[in-house]
Order: sequence, then structure tokens, then C-alpha cells
Amino acid sequence: MTAAGERPPHPLRQALWPLGLLYGAVAAARNLAFATGVRRVHRLGVPVVSIGNLAVGGTGKTPTVAFLCRLAKERGRTPGVLARGYGRAPGARLNDEGELLQRRMPWLLQEQDPDRVAAGRRLLERGADFVVLDDGFQHRRLHRDLDVVCLDARLPFGNGQCLPAGDLREFRSGLRRADVLLLTRAGSLAPEHRADRVHGLRRIAGRDLPVHFCEHRPSELVRRPDGANEPATALRGRRVVLLSAIARPGGFRATAAALGAEIVGEFAHRDHHTFTERELEAAVEHARRSDAELLTTEKDDARLGDAAFARLVLRIELQFLDAEPPAEEWLL
Repeated sequence: MTAAGERPPHPLRQALWPLGLLYGAVAAARNLAFATGVRRVHRLGVPVVSIGNLAVGGTGKTPTVAFLCRLAKERGRTPGVLARGYGRAPGARLNDEGELLQRRMPWLLQEQDPDRVAAGRRLLERGADFVVLDDGFQHRRLHRDLDVVCLDARLPFGNGQCLPAGDLREFRSGLRRADVLLLTRAGSLAPEHRADRVHGLRRIAGRDLPVHFCEHRPSELVRRPDGANEPATALRGRRVVLLSAIARPGGFRATAAALGAEIVGEFAHRDHHTFTERELEAAVEHARRSDAELLTTEKDDARLGDAAFARLVLRIELQFLDAEPPAEEWLL
């Protein structure tokens, strides 16, 4: 029997439930150490907003970070993004998500470092007066003034178990630290079920914290390498071969299909995978032989850099399904 918002566990992962319990217990002990002052929390002296989640995999943190940085910029702030830099290539300044943000917002200050306290101080030295902590919910060394937690509206907790038995990074009770909940991929959640979802999440969090429903909608196609733009609707009727290395390639596939693309091939790799020359050649050749265009995600295109082969890049933006939250809720 599973709780609302959870999927039945896979038998192989279910067998790992003792390890999942241990993982969650270690995470809870670590959180307690920070909450009681046993472990030190460092302050930067400027507002810090964390965008994070409870589960591994894509819950749409990067579009949320982009939304918040633009909002801060519009309100006269100088935002900076602080991230660990997971999956960054040796010698690179930014990983694929950081490159995506930099392409969209060339003015954005960014620092990526496992030591986010030191990196945060470098952001301040560069002029940032508002810091967005990317994927920061479980990073407790740095004080944050607001914790925004992104959850998949359909399955907020996966199968409800912690790694490796499930996808949770900590027990669901971690929501008690959240200040705002962002329920992503909510477009497929029936409106009559939204109230139940909000009630259940607020019960776990222990208070009536703000909850917002949103969707990550395709906004446009970018042609590479020339950079020309087309509306996302222009994908209808076009034959495409998909190339991706993201947490949820099924979501990319479903989005392309919903836009009316005819998918004639797919090359999907693990999240943050660095494409080899042979892999790229295989995808390009398959598209050529299929009389199709190569379609990739904006995150993957950031990793491709200045690659000269022709491709279409699908850009995704955050769109709120209810009223957009007031800026004061996010900017402090």
C-alpha cells in the first residue's frame, strides 16, 4: 500500500529498503546537527534563496533558478547563482546547467564549487547582492533566508523511500524546513486533485506554507549553429531524432510528441553525460539517413558548445498555472 503521491516500489529497489532507511537516518542526523548548532551555519550577509528538491532527478530546478534571477534583475538586484557544479568537465568553469543559464542571461554572476561558503563569498566580491543557491535544500552549511522546494506534482515522493531503495534524498519530513513549495509538471494533475495535494503536503510540512502549481512549457526552437529562433509550434509535422543526456528523457520525448513532431529515432544518455565524438556522429548520421532533424534540449546544447552540426534546440520556460507569486515572496 502506498501513500497518495507515491508510486508502488519496484521489487528490486524494495529489497533495498534497509539501506534506504539507513540513508534517511543519516540525513536526518546531519540535519539535526545543523539545527541544534553542533555544526556551524555560515551567513553571507545578503539575501540567499535556495532552490532545491527532496528527490533526485529532474524536477525543474534550472527553469526556476532562471525565473528567480530574471525577477531579481527586474527589481534592481544583482543576482548571483551558487552551485556545486556537479558533472562539470575537467577545467570548465561551469557545468551544463550553468552554461544554460549563462547563455540565457549573459549578465548573470555564477560560482560553482563544492565549498559553497567560499564560493558565495566570491560572488559577493564580484558584486552580487542577491544569491540563488541552486540545488541547495540538503546543503546546510550556508544559511538561506528562503527555501523553495520543487516537487513533481504527480509523484512528489517517488515510491516514498530514500536512496537507494527510492529517489528521496531525505525523509519526507524534510519538508518542515521548506518555506515555499513549487509543484512542477502540474499540467497533467486534474484541478480537483490539487486541493488534496496541497492539503497532504502542508500536513507533512506542519504549516500552511505557500504552494504554487506550475508547468515547464516549451517556448521556442533555437536553430544551431546560426542561432535563429522559431516558435515551438513550428515543430509540428517535422521528423526528428532526439539527442539528450538528462534525468528524465521520457519527459523530453513526450514534449516533442505533444508538439506534433514525428520521432524517428532517439539517443538518450544518463544525466550530465559528456557526449563522445562517436556518439554525436551516430546521432547526426541517423538523422541524415532518416531525412530528419536532430532535436536536443537546451541543457544538452550548452554541453555541445560551438559544435558545427545542424540541430534544433527546444527551450523550456517556467509557467505558473495559478497566479504568479508576488515578487516579495521570493525576493525578501
